[in-house]
Amino acid sequence: MTETTILDISAAVANALYWDFAIPRYEVSASVERGWVTLRGDVERPYQKSCAEADVLRVHGVRGVTNQIVVIVPDDTKPQTLH
Repeated sequence: MTETTILDISAAVANALYWDFAIPRYEVSASVERGWVTLRGDVERPYQKSCAEADVLRVHGVRGVTNQIVVIVPDDTKPQTLH
């Protein structure tokens, strides 16, 4: 795989993640090595983790995904104040 192809895949993966509004922007990152994508970051809902993986698998040239995204459940026991 050429360097240009890797850059193309990286750009397409970043674009797919950016435009999926289910995934919090700037919370999930991706790296590409020989067509294999590794996802990292934190999300609050399991479906966000699944969406990110599904988005990446639809990108042309992606051979597979290692999904290391962590689902962090918000602490609902803390009192919240409304502003």
